[in-house]
Amino acid sequence: MQVITTHFNADFDCLASMVAVQKLYPSARMVFPGSLEKATQNFLSRHGQVFHFSRIKEIDLDSVNLLVVVDTQDPGRIGLFESILGKPGLEIHVYDHHMDVVKKIPASKAVVCKRGSSATVLFEILSAQAIS
Repeated sequence: MQVITTHFNADFDCLASMVAVQKLYPSARMVFPGSLEKATQNFLSRHGQVFHFSRIKEIDLDSVNLLVVVDTQDPGRIGLFESILGKPGLEIHVYDHHMDVVKKIPASKAVVCKRGSSATVLFEILSAQAIS
């Protein structure tokens, strides 16, 4: 199972990055690891039917073989997903714009660029691959 996640207290950059990165991983399930910022929560309560998010309790962590993390590299910010980081056979991809992270998620693929948002990093990738 492929999962896309982000950090606790997810903001609009998290939301936009998750939606954007799903274009690169179309079979991945988008899952928030915990709470959302109030504005993000309000937006999804009005427009959430456009997106398909899974609940963390619907995910069998033992079945996750690809974890895609956006807008953070800090393992302490991804909730229950931190517990599977050392799982044998787990592939981890990270897309982030934060440069000053002390402890990083052990990613097999990391795209980290100094930009204003992770959504910008992903926009650049999608644009380069001509993905709308």
